Amino acid sequence: MLDAISKKQIKSYVLNYLKVRIPDFIQSSSKGLFTCPKCKQLSANIYPPNSGIVHCFTPSCGGQGDIFDICRAIDFPGQDIPDEDLADLLIDELKIKTDNEVNSWLQKYEKWGWSLVPVEANTKRANVEKNWQNKEHKNISEWREWIAAGLNVGINGGKISNATLIDIDSKEIPEELKKHLNETLTQTTNKGYHLVYLYEPDLPSCDLRDTPCKLPIEIRGDGGRQTVIYPSVVEDKERKWNDKEPIKMPEALRAWLLERVVIKEETKQIIKEATPAEILADLKIQGLDGKCNSSFLKVGGLLRKQLNITQTEYTLSLLNDLLLDTPMPKKDIRGMMKELQKYSSADYDVLTKQVLEYLVKHEEASTRDLVDCIKAEKKDIMEVLAHLILDNKIYKQRTLYKAIQKPDWKTEFLQESKVLDFQVPYFNDVATFRRGDMICVGAGTGIGKGHISMNIIKKYVEQGQKPFYVSSEPGNRFASIAMNLSLKEGDFNFINHYNPEQLELEDEAITIYDWVLPQEFADTANLYRIFAKQLDKHGGILYVFSQLKDTGGFYAPEMVRFFSAFAVKYFYTKVNNVSDNVNTYFKTEKIRESKVNQQEIMIPTKFNPDTKELELRKP
Repeated sequence: MLDAISKKQIKSYVLNYLKVRIPDFIQSSSKGLFTCPKCKQLSANIYPPNSGIVHCFTPSCGGQGDIFDICRAIDFPGQDIPDEDLADLLIDELKIKTDNEVNSWLQKYEKWGWSLVPVEANTKRANVEKNWQNKEHKNISEWREWIAAGLNVGINGGKISNATLIDIDSKEIPEELKKHLNETLTQTTNKGYHLVYLYEPDLPSCDLRDTPCKLPIEIRGDGGRQTVIYPSVVEDKERKWNDKEPIKMPEALRAWLLERVVIKEETKQIIKEATPAEILADLKIQGLDGKCNSSFLKVGGLLRKQLNITQTEYTLSLLNDLLLDTPMPKKDIRGMMKELQKYSSADYDVLTKQVLEYLVKHEEASTRDLVDCIKAEKKDIMEVLAHLILDNKIYKQRTLYKAIQKPDWKTEFLQESKVLDFQVPYFNDVATFRRGDMICVGAGTGIGKGHISMNIIKKYVEQGQKPFYVSSEPGNRFASIAMNLSLKEGDFNFINHYNPEQLELEDEAITIYDWVLPQEFADTANLYRIFAKQLDKHGGILYVFSQLKDTGGFYAPEMVRFFSAFAVKYFYTKVNNVSDNVNTYFKTEKIRESKVNQQEIMIPTKFNPDTKELELRKP
């Protein structure tokens, strides 16, 4: 059976087919024209764009159809050969990788527990991701996204993928390996073969070309190189697997390899850690009679370059008690502080550093906050703030000072856009969701936001997830709904929380906030900004339920559309102006990454008042 996805993919190979069938085929890169299969003139193109349909500008030719129509006309004139039969011919001759074939292998990789890595197109070593050895990618959606972007994929061997790979970089195979060539999953490469076995923890990654045996063999396990695999293309040649599954490595082969492995032992330096008493004994200062004041003043001067006067006094007092056989009186230390203050009522370099550090840590502060926390004179604080504003290091907003923070630029972006490795209930067929996404769900008063929340939680629990549920509504009946849905204690985390701006999310969690209270709408922009910042920090996915207006729209709709990756509203259907709470529906308002190239989609649902279950229904 030829499915629509595979048929569309085969149609995209029409130019490849014409290049094989038409001698002296020409393709113009500037005008997008190519040789017509009928009149053989440089007058054909693909129209509409990306349709796979050939159109010729010569009036006597006109539309030539897709690859199936052209194949029938050229190879089987006058015969009514079905598309399904032509598909088999085209797939074999043009080496077409259909989605079904690719997806079949990706499903095997998932079953085997492999972690894949993205690799630049047509290569086997140019990794796209930094530090890929320490990252895990076991999500088929993510793999398909890399392949759709034209990248190659490789397996990260070792414990993370439960796989040890033997790379034979030669068609001339050592006799000891020939009998093992097709006993396990084996990939044919341009130069040799890859043998895949279940993980062997005692067999280290090692290139045998660098050992005395000088064999063209590399063992890839923990810490080894990635191995580029199907459906990747290297140097314009596709890699192919046999029809085996990975097996446990035969003991004879394992022993043969271990005999040829050279393990390099790193030199180890043992450092003896001294006890605190030994450290103090080494640091004891002797022979300072008559020189304590001058020595400590010098130390105090150095400390003042990094510390304020209070911190300097504390540090000198600590050194006095710990290091001197006969500590100086406390009043002498205080006298030194007065001497230091004579030379500088405030060390502006130190104070500037402290003010900036405080503002960066706390995001904002008033003058009083800074005086109280840093323990400096107000006039000194004000002078430092004035200089920082002139230097464009901070800015003032009403009575608060805020730091202008230098961005912490990143270079590793694959982790930032990871597709979720679980299904998003009700919406997974219409949108792609990624870590850090916010889903805004709106519903009217009494429509059943709690029922929707609990049904979403149930569907995540069925996938082995443990969501976090936040209720902001006093008297919320979520517990009784959960019991109706057969949820058990321990299936999900929950809390009653009435200040969403103070909510700290858990790392990589599924969080459902039910719901944003009406009195918070005036500060909606700031609230959603806080949610977005939390998601940026912790990842995961966040649902934000909110009340709809009587007219059926979101409060502050611009903010909802700006911050959300997916915004949707839930309604009852109406029959003769009577609400039907059984046949309900979601209506999308914003989809950041639509799978169906639409933004406004109706998703029919059906609610069972007895069981409290909410399910998708056919339109």
